[in-house]
Amino acid sequence: MPEPATVWKRFLEERRKQKDEYFRTDMDSPIPEGERKTFPGLNYYPIEEKLRFAVRLAPVDPPTPLSFGVSQGPPRPMLKVGYFDFVVDGAPQRLWAYRSADPHGGGSLFVPFRDATSGKETYGAGRYLDLEATEEGTYTLDFNEAYNPYCIYSDCYSCPLPPMENWLKVPLRAGEKTYP
Repeated sequence: MPEPATVWKRFLEERRKQKDEYFRTDMDSPIPEGERKTFPGLNYYPIEEKLRFAVRLAPVDPPTPLSFGVSQGPPRPMLKVGYFDFVVDGAPQRLWAYRSADPHGGGSLFVPFRDATSGKETYGAGRYLDLEATEEGTYTLDFNEAYNPYCIYSDCYSCPLPPMENWLKVPLRAGEKTYP
């Protein structure tokens, strides 16, 4: 029987292949239609188990309403719901988690962030994580799943910008790299 880490890595590799295929072929792809046939696939960092954390949300009660700046258009109403503490290479880190202020926005948590790779190896405006709670009340903060906002591919999208409280000074070399 394969080790759990091996199963997780295979699952993530398969999801990356599926995303590339979706971007290459689907009508709803964020890649402009004229570029899809030559789309080479996304650039990813190698999968790093040390950048995957089981964390608990430290909630803000009640959630705090705020507005996110966006790449274009009016600010987006959000709710600050709590934060996650974790350690990268011995340095304590904190990322805040948000939910859409729209009551139909779903229950997952949105964690936009910038790190020391932003603007160099990864998209300058930042990357995102979407987190689902487990039955135990923990979340998997897996930077291997960090993804670029759609505004990196086309000006047709308006994307939330990570607030300064989610700008980390450490490099998180996991997930998607910048798109050429």
